[in-house]
Amino acid sequence: MPKIAQIVDAASNLPSEILEKYNIVKIPFYITFDEKEYLVQGKDISDEEFYKKMAENPDKAPKTAAPNPEDWFNAFKEKYDKGFKEIIVTTISSELSASYQNANIAKNDFTEKYQDAKITLIDTRTCTCGQAALEIKIAQIIKSGKKYFEEISKIAKESIKKTSTIFTVKTLKYMKAGGRIGGATQFVGTLLNIKPIMEFVNGVVKPIKAVRSRTKSLEEMVNIISDRIKDPKKVILCTRNAMCKEDEEYMIDKLKEKLNYEGEIYSGTLGAVIGAHSGPGAIGIGFTELEQ
Repeated sequence: MPKIAQIVDAASNLPSEILEKYNIVKIPFYITFDEKEYLVQGKDISDEEFYKKMAENPDKAPKTAAPNPEDWFNAFKEKYDKGFKEIIVTTISSELSASYQNANIAKNDFTEKYQDAKITLIDTRTCTCGQAALEIKIAQIIKSGKKYFEEISKIAKESIKKTSTIFTVKTLKYMKAGGRIGGATQFVGTLLNIKPIMEFVNGVVKPIKAVRSRTKSLEEMVNIISDRIKDPKKVILCTRNAMCKEDEEYMIDKLKEKLNYEGEIYSGTLGAVIGAHSGPGAIGIGFTELEQ
């Protein structure tokens, strides 16, 4: 069976242990606080340094830029040179970033130059924890060695509609400043103690409901996700936090209790490229269904 490579953008912020376990290449975004110097995510600035800088500069919202076509082309070439002629690529929703469009430019250029290469490019229509869950699912299927490239590509695309991402933020300020607020505009101007719960639907932010405390928002997210999961034994679950690890641990404990869940929940830091638009204190849950 031909070797299959997996390349992802950093919007899901897959942790290093997952990247190493499944031999995944992660393409970083670029971040700027002054629109002059652009820093490479994870290389020039860590997630922790990023959030610290955000906290120190509350009135200066950072901006992000997607991986450019050259970044994607070089990643394809790196895998191709190692004998991987078949590559599966996943990106953040094209509604939220130019990552998908730039990857598509690179794909067209690459397959024209290297005509024995096959690249499936997937717009996940989501980001962060839901995107991560989908990417882990793809990685597990590739590693099993039981399915061919075309079949994995088909499963991955069909899995988009089986994937959910919900989240809450401490303030809508950053989403509003970054132009990513979508349907959550209905929450703007509400009382300060109102905590909005939102989700991604067809690639854009949609409101679910607003509750009156942080703890209640975490518990309500657990309830919403639990209601959507048909069989806890047949899902991949991920959580992400923006410097609120204790809240994430509380949420994970509640998830395990509510679902009677004994599997692994893939937790981690919300990557800077998403954190730039959600701010410190953002937290989310995502899942995708496994195949029957």
